[in-house]
Amino acid sequence: MSIHKTEALVLKTMPFRSSSLIVTFFTPRLGKVRGVVKGVHREGEIRQAGFELFTHAEYIFYEKKRSDLHLISDATILESHHALRDRLDGIAYASYFCELVDELTEIQDPHPEIFDLLKESFRFLPVIPPSRLETVFVTQLLREMGWLPFLESCLECGAKPLEKGFFSIRHGALLCERCRSKDTAALSVGSGALAVLRSYGKNPLADCLRASHSSVIESQIKTLITTFLNYRLGKVLKTRNFLDSIRPVLKSA
Repeated sequence: MSIHKTEALVLKTMPFRSSSLIVTFFTPRLGKVRGVVKGVHREGEIRQAGFELFTHAEYIFYEKKRSDLHLISDATILESHHALRDRLDGIAYASYFCELVDELTEIQDPHPEIFDLLKESFRFLPVIPPSRLETVFVTQLLREMGWLPFLESCLECGAKPLEKGFFSIRHGALLCERCRSKDTAALSVGSGALAVLRSYGKNPLADCLRASHSSVIESQIKTLITTFLNYRLGKVLKTRNFLDSIRPVLKSA
């Protein structure tokens, strides 16, 4: 068996037999990795802490050649992210980000940019309005997966530059006024929302979060991106449903 030492972020965990744990984590150079931590529940809270959800740690694991379920032997915590687990909104949004990464990526398919995006988003979650961070995170995750909507010109006639238009969820692209009949379900998108959405797809996460725009524009972007994402996934993720169910509670808190 090959031995690997890598930093990673814990995406999800699942109990395995009486005292073990199956952990899915995301690494910068190996992509998504799944492994078993044997006897973790017998060895006390100190060892268990290295495998908590959202933990950023350095892991040692033994790669099995005939299975994608490897053997994890050790964890050295780099950042526990306990603040995310101490708040309802932190748990809800971080879990949604993790499920998205888990859903969109394949086992051991490296995406270092996605690792950096998730790591940076975890750091911003306790200090930035999470709803705003969510929109930027999802847009940039779509970019890294090659799913970013085409927003530079009309998909049908090529007219550009488009200052406003109609976003086709089905095609993942803009249509101009003349071509809207190609998809009558296309959603109207104004110049402000279009400009911000383009910037989210091009600029670093921190720059996007520093930019200022109205709540109306943010709401329009969120609707477009969330609807498009759900269409591409063919379903609504469990963590997305949970997030929507607790949103009234978060607003009143």
